[in-house]
Amino acid sequence: MIGRAAELARLRRTVDRDPGVPPNLVLHGDPGVGKTVLLDAGVEYARGRGIRVFGGTGYESEAQLAFAGLHQLFAPVLGHLDRVDPFHRQVLRRVLGFEPGPVPDRLAVSVASLAVLAEVAREGPVLIAVEDAHWVDHPTREVMMFLLLRLAPHDIRALFARRPLLSSERVTPGIAVLEVGPLPERDAGALLDELHPGLPGAARDRVLSAAAGNPLALAELPHAVGTDALDLLPPGASLRTRLESTYATRVVGLPTAVRTALLQTALDGDRLENEAPLPTALTPLELVEVERSGLVTRDSTPSGLRFRHPLVRSAIVNTAAPDEVRAAHAELAELYRDVPERRVWHLAAASAGPDEEVAAEIERAALSASLRGGSGLAVSALQRAAAVSPTAPAAAGRLHRAAELAEESGQLELAQRLLDEARRHLDDPTRSAATRARIALLRDGDFSGARRLLGDAVDDRAVLIRLAVATYTGDALTGDLAGASPHTKLLHGVFTGTAGAEELREAIEALPADTAPGRVTELCRAAAWLDVLHEHREHVRGLVRREVGQGAVTHAATGYWFAAHDHLLAGEWERAEQEASAGLDLCVRHDLALPAQDLRCLLGWLAAARGDTDSAREYSRVVEQWAEPRGSAAHLALSARNLALAALGEGDHEAAHAHSSRDPGTPWTLLDAVEAAVRAGRREEARERVAAADLAGVADRTPRLRLHVFAARALVADADDDAVAGLRAALALPRVERWPFEHARVRLALGELHRRRHRPGDARPELRRAAEVFRRVGATAWLRRAEQELRATGVAVAANPSTAELTAQQLEVAHLAASGLSNKEIGARLFLSPRTVSAHLYRIFPKLGITSRSALRDALAALDR
Repeated sequence: MIGRAAELARLRRTVDRDPGVPPNLVLHGDPGVGKTVLLDAGVEYARGRGIRVFGGTGYESEAQLAFAGLHQLFAPVLGHLDRVDPFHRQVLRRVLGFEPGPVPDRLAVSVASLAVLAEVAREGPVLIAVEDAHWVDHPTREVMMFLLLRLAPHDIRALFARRPLLSSERVTPGIAVLEVGPLPERDAGALLDELHPGLPGAARDRVLSAAAGNPLALAELPHAVGTDALDLLPPGASLRTRLESTYATRVVGLPTAVRTALLQTALDGDRLENEAPLPTALTPLELVEVERSGLVTRDSTPSGLRFRHPLVRSAIVNTAAPDEVRAAHAELAELYRDVPERRVWHLAAASAGPDEEVAAEIERAALSASLRGGSGLAVSALQRAAAVSPTAPAAAGRLHRAAELAEESGQLELAQRLLDEARRHLDDPTRSAATRARIALLRDGDFSGARRLLGDAVDDRAVLIRLAVATYTGDALTGDLAGASPHTKLLHGVFTGTAGAEELREAIEALPADTAPGRVTELCRAAAWLDVLHEHREHVRGLVRREVGQGAVTHAATGYWFAAHDHLLAGEWERAEQEASAGLDLCVRHDLALPAQDLRCLLGWLAAARGDTDSAREYSRVVEQWAEPRGSAAHLALSARNLALAALGEGDHEAAHAHSSRDPGTPWTLLDAVEAAVRAGRREEARERVAAADLAGVADRTPRLRLHVFAARALVADADDDAVAGLRAALALPRVERWPFEHARVRLALGELHRRRHRPGDARPELRRAAEVFRRVGATAWLRRAEQELRATGVAVAANPSTAELTAQQLEVAHLAASGLSNKEIGARLFLSPRTVSAHLYRIFPKLGITSRSALRDALAALDR
């Protein structure tokens, strides 16, 4: 291989897993620059060293087929599915289509995939190699990204080849990329001389100049020297144009019947290269003829052939007359009559002009796709439907719907452009007001701007957007509901306290399977407001599972918040962190500022509950910096709640009271505020808080808030006997165990009260149960408080830790932290975020029976003995 010594050396270092070299490498570069040749060289090198190789190839026709790439990846190792946990096995069997049932959420698929690969790697080293990775379907790409960042503990490495990275594309830290550039002039000349010896000097110079170091051009352009394909092109023509022209010359020379069949094949994606629903229109003899022309080459694809280069396909299409292209699309539309997703594209392309019947069929298929997790895909279909609409109002209506779906799918800039285009067809600013307001909210958290954009609109979307704004800003929930739908009236009733959980439950149970994701999100948000989200977990999972990728991304981001919130309240804090972190990454990728701040508030709450005060403070700093100028009272209240909770865990009651005082009346901060005030010696302020909550009927709003109010009343009771009775009444409320952390806090308060009354026999069982829960959920600071109280009752609290309680990654993090490395340094070494390292440590501490980082070394040393 000429001129690629540096690239080959880098590939080999990746395959050999050299120290300091990431176990993954993504090759990217222009068409024909040699990425496939290098990838093949890396594969051969790996096989020569006894490394098992599997992976796949991205196909354009499968780019919209969820998990098609994952099916390729696991096809050679399906037998290993029986070696993983039943849950992981079932997850993959469902997602690969081997078992009926709903598709699991993306995190479950990613973890199950890693489990299978780890099993394969137990048998020996593994290389995952993927060609044309840019055509791999989006869900598979998300799973592969998860895998690439977690290869280090296993004997696995990965090589990917893809088209050039765009300047707008974000390269995830931990993923190594290598741009494959053109060959230097001397190496280009040497390759040309080897491929085409004896080329006349003038022709050689012209090819070298036109090829600009591109190996494919050096191989192909000499065939076009002296022909119209090269001679008639302007001197400044791009390399892509020159290469395509050489292929076009060969296409034109084929018989008409072969060109027609080849055109259908080219227009239908990759039927030649992959197992598409319909076989290629080319006969075996025609394929042989096309192969002789140098347009296809034999390889290991299902048909045994593939286009020599993607430019072959564009050359085939560009050499056909417009009427021929339309006729080919019309034929394909007829062939795909039973496959509506494919049929509509060909119908649209076959249209020579406006056609309402075609536009309506495309619109129906697009809207149907949007209800099955394809909001992003439906946008371009609706654009095409608008293009063939015969009237301006019809075109504007379809562009408005496309803009709504673009906003849902996180394509906010595109949504703005579509609204502007719709206005050129029909100048009706009120029609776009709600979508523009949604964009202002999601992208910027611009509450005042959203209100201005809505103006006096009283349609359902406008009412619901005003309702959402009010829940953040604390504005009065007002509006004309006379013409509102039952759905809108229900949501308004939930947030104003005139509708309850039973009415909401009935509405959710009545939802049809193809309900729009926006409606599901609105109802789940109401369920979270009423603390009954746990009853509707399947809808939450559906939002994440179905809408991530090409679906309604903005609703998926909120779905991650729902899932994290539910797991946090249920004491499943590791799952809560995973869901919230995945949602935050999604928000960052799509510039969704508002849901990103919601998720940061939740992560700050989790950090505060664990006792990770530094992380809680950092989240609050970011949230408050964003929320203060926008007047988001809800975010500021949540941030203050998180800081107060962190301070309570540390025993800094003055600081906790100061933070709580910044939010004098939000219901969900009541318990923290009252406890902080009582412990800081401001009992009268605490009583005022409780009285205000009673006046507002907070205890009647949700069962969880009832627990908070009962506990808060007990904390401000004048007599100890009344306080004990109040705390016991709180613990006796139905199903309070549903909220383990809050339940344990009430038990801790009761145990502390018994201990102060010199009744250790009554205190011990309460304190033990509280400590048990705090240890289980990972509330390190609160566990320390419970254990201190237990010691004060005369109980010897001795930890009996074991490394068996730690996962392999937790043990690795513990040893690195004990050696003195910072969270950032540990993260860089293990390809984890500092936030994830911090979370690991706060799960490790209670397992080792310690409460701080400084005790790690001794705890690990004791275990080793």
